[in-house]
Amino acid sequence: MKITTHLRFLMITACLIFFLFQNTYSQSKITSQPNSITFTINASKYKSTSIPNLFNALITNHTYDFYLIDSIDYLSFCKSNNILKTDSLNIRNFYTVKILHELFTSQTASNCSKGLILDIPYFWHWCQDNPRHKIYFTSSNKLLKNCKPPKEFSRYSSYADIDRTPYLFLSDMVSNVPNYYSKSCDTFSTFGWCSEREMAFVALMTTLNYNGKIKAENYHSWSEFIIPMKNIKNEQTYFNVIVDNTFNSIDWVIFKLEQKNEWETQIGSVNQSKWYNTMASSLSEINRINCHLVNEKASDRIENKIVKYLMLNMKKNQKG
Repeated sequence: MKITTHLRFLMITACLIFFLFQNTYSQSKITSQPNSITFTINASKYKSTSIPNLFNALITNHTYDFYLIDSIDYLSFCKSNNILKTDSLNIRNFYTVKILHELFTSQTASNCSKGLILDIPYFWHWCQDNPRHKIYFTSSNKLLKNCKPPKEFSRYSSYADIDRTPYLFLSDMVSNVPNYYSKSCDTFSTFGWCSEREMAFVALMTTLNYNGKIKAENYHSWSEFIIPMKNIKNEQTYFNVIVDNTFNSIDWVIFKLEQKNEWETQIGSVNQSKWYNTMASSLSEINRINCHLVNEKASDRIENKIVKYLMLNMKKNQKG
């Protein structure tokens, strides 16, 4: 038992050292070569790991790549807000939000709208002629509306009618192969409309130690986070970072820390707002997300889509 515990400690320590080294190396390339145009990218391999560790590794490995295809966004943000552009934590915070948003977002609130990296379609819910009733399981070719929901969703009439909670959304997102298909959207691993995307996004960001909430107004939901950044005076500037994973937008707004208590209570007037935030911060959901093991095949699938996106944008930049 002592040997097992000791080995486990050594393995955890080795993993932490690896991630810290990778993170420092990736960020040092930005701070030491802020105007570099060198772009070399190869798909990385990831061993089976947890959902947060996978996304942490994806961010670490591709921060510099995303910087190279859109450095103007980061540098403009730093300049307009007097933020220290070479600070490693600033770089990490900015690109954690950006990269995860790029993975989660759709383009608009219309059925089958997807982002540019992962095929995560938007689907309306709780409406007449529900489009989710036309989604099939790829494994069985059965319509979701004809399948019983899992036990934890027993109050719903079918699998198609489930409100997709954070663990369901994220565990599907990291499946080995796409779980679903529809005639209008082709195949996809997970799906959701605004509130479902934001619940999963906030829950994942929570596992990465970011303080966030979901706000809902006028039948729409988005995410907000309080994130500190170091300014050129070596002091903290706080931002309310507003992320919309339906309409593909991020807005960094300077925030006064003394307003934090008030900010936390402002979740919008939509009746379901409290439930969205309860699910996004649920210890049960967070624990399941932390404990879910992502297979190497799933990691490769997501990694290859990111690399494809980066290479495509690299070519666009070269032509431009």
